[in-house]
Amino acid sequence: MKHIKQSPLLFEWHQHDCYELILTLGATGKRFIADDVHVFEAVDLALILPGEPHTWDNQDQQALVGDVVVVLWPKDLFAVNINEFEALQTWLNGLEYGCVFSLESALKVKNLLLEMAGAPALKKLTLLSEVLSFLMRAQIEKEMPINVSSRHRARVTTILEALNKDLTCFPSLSDLAVQANLSTSTLKRVFKDNLGMSYSQYCEQLRLKRARHLLATTALPIGVVAQQCGFNSSAYFNQFYKKHENMTPSRFRKQFAWRKRVMGVKK
Repeated sequence: MKHIKQSPLLFEWHQHDCYELILTLGATGKRFIADDVHVFEAVDLALILPGEPHTWDNQDQQALVGDVVVVLWPKDLFAVNINEFEALQTWLNGLEYGCVFSLESALKVKNLLLEMAGAPALKKLTLLSEVLSFLMRAQIEKEMPINVSSRHRARVTTILEALNKDLTCFPSLSDLAVQANLSTSTLKRVFKDNLGMSYSQYCEQLRLKRARHLLATTALPIGVVAQQCGFNSSAYFNQFYKKHENMTPSRFRKQFAWRKRVMGVKK
């Protein structure tokens, strides 16, 4: 683990082959985990899965941050014949995406994470298991992002995986209904009831999320970003992006030019 004090929150877009729990205190800005870009506040706690690229951008760029606690552990650390550890490993294995925890949850485990910095190795393990046990319960009980009924869970998972594979050409609702072996009206209801949005709205969210990621982490021309996100023209992409983000793609990208300068990343 690492406990970084009074240092700028500045690291390159990167990933690990292990789990990472990162607590950030005293910074505000934007958090990037895989394709997701979200604002983070002064107390932020996120669990990042193996292979998920990530970075944080402090709003005040190179300002000193109070505390950053980073804990990394191997994929199968808790794969042992102990009931409590087996439950943790099962939960971790079942996560499809990283977790961003509520302020309440972050504050509950903050002191335990800070205590880990000066603890001996065995104590670090017990503290980590205590933190993860609490976060597991919090995530299961309160922070599940999608409430899919058991009847449609498998179908919804298959549908979403198919849509995420290729954002450049989504099938029509009727074609997707045939693929899912559902009627069009039933598929409409599945999206509305289980995802809280229509099929077209969900497709828009996927494209928008991918666009934010490409704009912030690559130097691809705007036209290429538009194509990779399924837009036929840069003009329509600009119009769409401004409608949803209240700024143009170019303006959004300019927010991250300072990182390229500091890191020496090629434009």
